[in-house]
Amino acid sequence: MSSSANNDRPNTSSCTADDELLHVIFIRHGRTTDNANGVISGGTADPELVPEGRDQAKEAHKVYKALEAKGIVNDDTPVFTTDRRRAVDTAKLFTGRENGENFTIDPRLLERLLGDWDSTLTERLQKEIKAIPGFSPPTEENPSDHKAHVFECLDQRIAEAHGQPIIIVSHGGTTRRIAAYFGIEEGLEVQNAVPHHAVSNDGGKSWELKRFCVDVKGQLQEEVLPKKLVKVASTERTMESILAEHAPQACLSTIDHVFTIAIENNTDKEAIDALANDIGQLLIGKSYDAGTVVVEGAVVEVKLDKMQAEILQQYANLIGIEITDTSSFKDESKAIII
Repeated sequence: MSSSANNDRPNTSSCTADDELLHVIFIRHGRTTDNANGVISGGTADPELVPEGRDQAKEAHKVYKALEAKGIVNDDTPVFTTDRRRAVDTAKLFTGRENGENFTIDPRLLERLLGDWDSTLTERLQKEIKAIPGFSPPTEENPSDHKAHVFECLDQRIAEAHGQPIIIVSHGGTTRRIAAYFGIEEGLEVQNAVPHHAVSNDGGKSWELKRFCVDVKGQLQEEVLPKKLVKVASTERTMESILAEHAPQACLSTIDHVFTIAIENNTDKEAIDALANDIGQLLIGKSYDAGTVVVEGAVVEVKLDKMQAEILQQYANLIGIEITDTSSFKDESKAIII
């Protein structure tokens, strides 16, 4: 086992022969309703696969069949997954085992518990919140705790396989923890339903991590992943930049949870619409209803639910930007009445 994956836990190589060949195939679930909307899904969330997600898992089945042709997997190869629909359905489509033969539900593979903001906080805003030192959303699971039980699961399942390949179908955060177990601590872009292959030729002392694809000729291809991956910086507009620029003209109603920004009247309409869309995606999600983000002249009005409004207010407090309550406006020309 590589040193980056130890963390004072049992070494898999102590349970296997030094020259034993080990295979672990692991894959994240296909695209879900939450993924499509751009909101986070933690261990308690149970969104279903969208049609695109099912197609992704069916496409990944080509990799399974190619591995089967190579003699690496077969219908007796054990599959470890969680009881969440997105994981089980992906596992069935990936392996072609409609009845879940040789599936084992292991709760240690669940996504990290994301607390009170689960299925509400958007992925875009989550990235900004993660960058704030010392803050975690209410009742969120500690990342180190999640990593520990994923590692524990891998130690046990690899040791019990006695050199036989295993398949793991799990979640985005869990897949990153699995990659860390095999030596990639960060930077792995975890895509929906893209199979990965961890191989050890020395009984688990060291691992090589690969990503699968099937080329246009139907041939299985494997991309060897480097141990250190470069994170790609996002070019999307952030909530922090929006608040920094527009906070003096913004307000958030504590009664009906409406977030309003009054923009200069000479601002280009296309720019206003783009700003409105960014705010909607940052605070609600990609699939926000048209009636929740409204542009009237140079005013952008975003209708949030209670939790979304709480997240916005908490975030503004954390970065030291004040958003005025609508009730404090004295000039009625600036107040928006809903």
